[in-house]
Amino acid sequence: MSYFLYSITISLLLILFLPFVLPYCLVTRKYINGLGQRFGFFKVNYCRHQPHRIWFHAASVGEVQAAKALIDELDKRNIDADFIISTVTEQGQLAVKRQFGSRVVCLYAPVDLPWIINRFIKLIKPTVYVCLETELWPNILHQLNIRGITTLLLNGRLSARSCRHYQFIAAFMSRVMNSISAAAVISRQDMERYTALGLEQEKIIVSGNAKYDLETAPVHGTGESARKLPELHPRPGQIILVAGSTHNGEEETLINVHQHLRLKLPGLLTIIAPRHLERLPALEGFLNQRRLKFQKFSNLSAGVRTADIILLDYMGVLTRLYAKADFIFCGGSLTAKGGHNIMEAAVQGRPPFFGPHMDDFADAAALLIEKRAGFQIASGAELEERILYFTSHKHEYHKYCQAALQTAKAQQGAARRQVDLLLNTVAQEIR
Repeated sequence: MSYFLYSITISLLLILFLPFVLPYCLVTRKYINGLGQRFGFFKVNYCRHQPHRIWFHAASVGEVQAAKALIDELDKRNIDADFIISTVTEQGQLAVKRQFGSRVVCLYAPVDLPWIINRFIKLIKPTVYVCLETELWPNILHQLNIRGITTLLLNGRLSARSCRHYQFIAAFMSRVMNSISAAAVISRQDMERYTALGLEQEKIIVSGNAKYDLETAPVHGTGESARKLPELHPRPGQIILVAGSTHNGEEETLINVHQHLRLKLPGLLTIIAPRHLERLPALEGFLNQRRLKFQKFSNLSAGVRTADIILLDYMGVLTRLYAKADFIFCGGSLTAKGGHNIMEAAVQGRPPFFGPHMDDFADAAALLIEKRAGFQIASGAELEERILYFTSHKHEYHKYCQAALQTAKAQQGAARRQVDLLLNTVAQEIR
């Protein structure tokens, strides 16, 4: 396959589907706002404030998270550039606006045809193009390469399945790979797969995953930040379960878990940290209705703990509580909320428990499961079963704890390493 045949195929698909898609957009009003942008029609005056522009191309929410980590790192270095993020999906657009506000220019990604790409490039005049993870659009890379614009693959990943599929057009993919100036990939397996497609190994570094590059270092129980917390006053041998970023429906499950486990673990201390503090009154009402004794975390500052159920009622200390936990459950995952960043638990050397709804952090869940560093559970009953098992198999649990810490540490510094690659590749252009 050549670029010409690829473009003809995309054009035919566009001609075939546009008569159906356009009326749908007009009638439902869905996708209509981004339709012009996808064909390279948009205002340009807000795109060019600085002499240099870095264009990040993302698919959806996951890649936007990677872009956030990289842009935060670039901001730390006072890089004098405008940032443009293009996304494929509407969810990606919403994620950009939610996380950046007016900090970046947010556009829908152009259709991958030369005449559209050329118009897009002419309007935004990018200095650097960054495709994130698996966003390999042949004509975008090719047209940028023709113009001598630096193209980078950052936070690159490639599944074994996708690699096999690309092998059917190996010669064409080799030409696409030649358009990439340099690449930072998440793992050694990703490097091997991209190399198999024709990307020169000399262009690739293995950097870890920027999305899970946590600034929070492991907090030890004797550390200064941990000592500033109100004392939990655990009894000797008492087990601490911390449930972080929980949502409606999950707290009820966790209270049931607490009550069931206490029959076999009498000293169990459970700390529940709801994701949204405005839900605390409802949660207190539920506990009162069940006639269960509880205490707010802020009240522990008086020096006395009177209950074995603690509600975290202020922000900013969850990570340090994770450091004190024996077991950690990460919320937003037993209910369909997309999950939360389970690496925040793993970096404290605890394999997180999480439910099946991890859409927003699917790759983190897959990574921890693969490394035997986290546990996906389907119910509160399964959480009970696992905790009971590990309390009597401490040596085995210790191995999971070590795996969690090692996996999380492998991600730390990923954003810094990827930004180093970006700046070193274009050192003369944007410094």
